[in-house]
Amino acid sequence: MILILTASLGIGCAFSAIPVGIFQGSITLLAVFIEPVLTSKALDYLSMTGSILIFCVGVNLIFGKKFEVANMLPVLLVAVLFAYLPWFN
Repeated sequence: MILILTASLGIGCAFSAIPVGIFQGSITLLAVFIEPVLTSKALDYLSMTGSILIFCVGVNLIFGKKFEVANMLPVLLVAVLFAYLPWFN
């Protein structure tokens, strides 16, 4: 994708791959520390919530801006916390 964007938008797109790689690499390395916290139920809740957010992005692409998806990002933390509440088990 970077090659396509660089061909059409210029060399700045290629240089933007560096901070993106650092950011995604740090998330991958830090995942080792949160692995004990994320149980299978927490991952299920996180996956379901992420799928709903991706659906909202698709709705925004098709029908115009209907949902403020960036404002819904904190719900990812709430979804993991719900996995540890006793009345959601």
